[in-house]
Amino acid sequence: MKTKIPIIIVHTGDSFYLEPVLRQIRKFNPDSQIYLISDESTNHYDFIEHVNVSDYYSLAEQFKQIYVHMSINPYNYELFCFLRWFIILDFVTKQCINHFLCMDSDVMLYCSVDKVFEKLTDYDMTMCLFEGPQYSLFSKDSLQQFCDYIFSHYAEKEKFEEVKKWNVAHGGVSDMRFFTYFSQLPGVRVYNTGQIADGACFDFNMKIPQGFEMQGRVKKIYWKNGLPYAKEMKSQELIRLNALHFQGGIKHQLNKYLYRDLPVFECIGKNILWFINPKRLKSRFYELKKILSNKDIFVYFIRMKVIGPIKK
Repeated sequence: MKTKIPIIIVHTGDSFYLEPVLRQIRKFNPDSQIYLISDESTNHYDFIEHVNVSDYYSLAEQFKQIYVHMSINPYNYELFCFLRWFIILDFVTKQCINHFLCMDSDVMLYCSVDKVFEKLTDYDMTMCLFEGPQYSLFSKDSLQQFCDYIFSHYAEKEKFEEVKKWNVAHGGVSDMRFFTYFSQLPGVRVYNTGQIADGACFDFNMKIPQGFEMQGRVKKIYWKNGLPYAKEMKSQELIRLNALHFQGGIKHQLNKYLYRDLPVFECIGKNILWFINPKRLKSRFYELKKILSNKDIFVYFIRMKVIGPIKK
């Protein structure tokens, strides 16, 4: 049976965390259309639909020509964060898809997309805490409006001056900054998936409290029937988390959540394989190299380790 809301992920490179993330989405959405828009390196997962990113790159290429980098993140990384929205717009337009859920590739999903998002299709889009696009429901028209909004702010001189002011005020410009300002436009209806509704919400970032109890530098997770919960500090109630967002280096700790219910010896074996995974070790090497070679990222890394994450 064809479900109402397909799931779309844009990700290039066969990252060490990609397979468990995709399998988790499929586990909770067995009948959903899951599209991975990617390159050939990921064209071997037979439980999702692989889409060649180069077939939907025309709009992205147009934006790439006018993009100006204003971020502490590497140029290619930040640029691709922007390009993905144009790639998705090209894809859904050509495939005649109306409503769809865009997901980051570092999210562990613990809910049925249809059940949670079907009732939100009257909104233009969803965001987590009015900033995060980790799990964003769009219509084709609303994504078109968002992409037009981004494009115009780089293409038009007066609007680009606005972007430069954002850079000064916020210390960088990312696609998340555009989400925040777009959501504030008159007439744009945005649902905040980070708010608690019916005893559940979405995790903005495992490293950010979001009003929940922390354990070290991540949210403390309580497990009930295989589902993650977090304790809201104000009410002391356990709130179900529909998804967990493993942004940045926390992805390397995914194994703690993947293998927690396995028998002891199997758990040990899985964890050993996780730690010696060549793709994961290669990722660690490049992360360290990036930090050491970039003064701004090195300062940010020290701030995060010494001061801790910004509270939301």
